[in-house]
Amino acid sequence: MFANRAVRAWWLVGIGLLLGAASPARADLWVDASSAPGGDGSAAKPFATINAALKAAKGGETITVRKGVYRESVAVKVSGTADKPTVLRAVPGERVVLSGFAPITGWTEHGGGVYQAEVDAPVGDLYVGLRPQQVAFWPDLDQPMRDLSEADAKARTVKADGLPGEPAIKTVAARPMSAMLFTYFAYGNYYRTLPVIKLDAPAGTITLGEDRSVAGLKGKSGRHQDRYRLANHPALIRRAGQWAFEKLDAKRTRVYFRPADKGDLKLTQYRRESRQVLSVVTWPGGVSHIRIEGLEICGSGKTGIHVERAEDVSIIGCVVHNNEGTGIWTRRSNSVQVRGNLVAANGNGISIASARDALVEGNDVGMNLIDGITVAGNVSGKVGGEPESEGVTLRRNYVHHHLYLGHPDNIQAYRGVKKFVLEDNVLLWAGQALMTEEVDGATLRNCVAVGTGAVAVIFGHSNSNDWTVANCTVGLGGWGAFSLTGKNYRFRDNIVWNNPLGLPQTADSDYNAFVSLHDDWPVVLVSKPKWRSFTSLEEAAKAIAQEKHSIRAAAAFRGAPSCQAVALGDDANTANRLALRVRKAEQIQDFAVGDNVEINGDGVLRRITAVEGGAIRFEPPLPRRPFRDALVWNWKQAKSPVLDLRPAEGSKATTAAEGNKPAGAMLDIPAYQRGDFNGDGKRDIPDLPADVKASLPDPNNIVVPLYGS
Repeated sequence: MFANRAVRAWWLVGIGLLLGAASPARADLWVDASSAPGGDGSAAKPFATINAALKAAKGGETITVRKGVYRESVAVKVSGTADKPTVLRAVPGERVVLSGFAPITGWTEHGGGVYQAEVDAPVGDLYVGLRPQQVAFWPDLDQPMRDLSEADAKARTVKADGLPGEPAIKTVAARPMSAMLFTYFAYGNYYRTLPVIKLDAPAGTITLGEDRSVAGLKGKSGRHQDRYRLANHPALIRRAGQWAFEKLDAKRTRVYFRPADKGDLKLTQYRRESRQVLSVVTWPGGVSHIRIEGLEICGSGKTGIHVERAEDVSIIGCVVHNNEGTGIWTRRSNSVQVRGNLVAANGNGISIASARDALVEGNDVGMNLIDGITVAGNVSGKVGGEPESEGVTLRRNYVHHHLYLGHPDNIQAYRGVKKFVLEDNVLLWAGQALMTEEVDGATLRNCVAVGTGAVAVIFGHSNSNDWTVANCTVGLGGWGAFSLTGKNYRFRDNIVWNNPLGLPQTADSDYNAFVSLHDDWPVVLVSKPKWRSFTSLEEAAKAIAQEKHSIRAAAAFRGAPSCQAVALGDDANTANRLALRVRKAEQIQDFAVGDNVEINGDGVLRRITAVEGGAIRFEPPLPRRPFRDALVWNWKQAKSPVLDLRPAEGSKATTAAEGNKPAGAMLDIPAYQRGDFNGDGKRDIPDLPADVKASLPDPNNIVVPLYGS
């Protein structure tokens, strides 16, 4: 749940959705969940289920669904035509929920405030309404993870430091049930959950089940350190809202839950549907000319909306949330449009793979547990397995808060993507804003990409080439603004903020504005023929024939923090104390008592009360200790954290671009955060229902799933 009203408001709005104005309340077939079975699909006698309507539908017909919750898995299999597509839509303005959730009933007392229930299905998550509940961990999430000092892949054992002899651990050792090891793999910077077969607390040894991921554990490896939490056992449930499950056999599960209120038991549910909630796919051929409009899709144990081997498919004005896999996934499909949707709290947000001529436009994509938007070519991993993607455009999207599991990116493109265009996007708060590999001939234009734990924009692995980067504002990267390991980059008219720009020999870079908090910070780095850094653009231009017309500009924005620091996952961190990673030790002085900081873009200003060593203390505290590294923005004496990165009046950046035009992106970030993507002052994407809004992750207090279980 967002921390204040201003941040919550970001989710209430969106982009010029054409649905309401362009879609009158007419239909060839009607569906109403409150209708009696046996309807004929007319307005007077509608079908009671969407599947019944789809079974009766002919190509090119419109199926209009009235408000209600439809616990179905449905597939659109009948093609329309270019002039008359097959349409599945909600009545404009009515809430139509297509849900994969199933209720849990039959709760009985287990003891100590914990209840239990048996479910005739596998269970891997627990919700109260739409609010996910926290699986039980030891140590709890308000404590740091513990170290793995040894790992033996052949024996599938790990040495788990710090296992206590307390009763709960003894109970787990005596009967592991379905206990798991929630493990951080330091070398790859990701998480996996592995089954526990045996736990020897006195020896501190844990034997893990068959899983190829065990081979990735190394214990201590140089400066890296694998870490763990013990998870998912009823003996570990210590506070309200925690739960665990026990697999009884392949089909049955016993669930244990300690509710905050006994009434919560009546609202419990889990993601039962192991298929996509909504799919657009036929085998062995394909389906074409389909439009999906205005639906709410949630509760899938896999993908929310799945489109495969299809042609001319539009997904417009949907709210897609709380699906275990990807919210909207398209694969081997052409001419797909994903417009005006709100995609939140899924595993990944939107994925486009092996696509031709795809458009992802005007979506609010945030708070997904791994990546926001992914664009890929051959995801099969086999040589020639699937086509590359070509002609994909991401335009006017607000992509934000991808900070949590895996190796999270706001946007990731990989494994063969050509003619890729990103324009007018706002990318805030992520592990990386944009990560690419095997992406050639691409354009990044008029985009904002700021606030990352690692490098903001990565053209990586020496295989992303021929990029044009123009009129972008990029910076506040934990390790830098850009990583350029390929060749043939053309940089023009950009603002690079509080990060140096590393330039390869094949780059062509000029007319940029460099905004730095300190004059002695380097603005340009080169590695060949030898490593050098330049604080003077004149010296850089003379030495490398780059940046001849570029400038340094002082504080250049209408509204911005002074700087960012990354708070490391320090064991001494608490809810009101964070250790900061800064470029130089003395730069902790950029944070002073009385400054206002914002953490992970939660919209809350917290006042620094002490600066001690490399750490800050602040009030009010966070909801809990950070789950992993956190992004700390120093707003100094600002009264509210309003981000507006258009060049300020009087700044040199207003005339730094070629032709004396403004450098950087000219995007109205507050409007994007309100959901106004087209600048008309109106909210354009669907409103969030109150229960969905309450279920969205707090960036400083996420519910950590049994990831990879």
